[in-house]
Amino acid sequence: MKKFFHYTTELKLQEIIDSGVIKLATKSTFHKKEKPVAWVSINPIWENTATKMTVKDGIIQNMTFQEQLEQLGCARIQVENVGFEGWRKLKHTAKMNMDIASRMELVGAKCGASSGEWFGLLFPIKKQYWIKAEVFRNDEWVLYENFEKMN
Repeated sequence: MKKFFHYTTELKLQEIIDSGVIKLATKSTFHKKEKPVAWVSINPIWENTATKMTVKDGIIQNMTFQEQLEQLGCARIQVENVGFEGWRKLKHTAKMNMDIASRMELVGAKCGASSGEWFGLLFPIKKQYWIKAEVFRNDEWVLYENFEKMN
């Protein structure tokens, strides 16, 4: 059975928990007709596209997992399968520009991600569908103490 995770920074985790919703990623929409997506991954270790970018010597580049862990923290929320669509279908459902979708796949592959692990919804994921929140500590995922599952 697939497990679905929304990966984020530890700094953003509490903000997401407080809001009670995994929001739609509006910054990744590129044209008027495109619909924003609430993203999750089935990668059980880390979704490499969740690693943030930084500027080093005037050049924009992805942080390494270790850099993100040290600077921003790494966190995730496991969510129930509420009808997620896989990337191949989702890029059409969300009305993405196919050239941009192809570039997203290439950029993802360059940073070690696989589009076959990308899933999403066209609506926010409410807290009632969250299973648990975790942070990465001492080379393993551990429960985040400030999260209580809603019934």
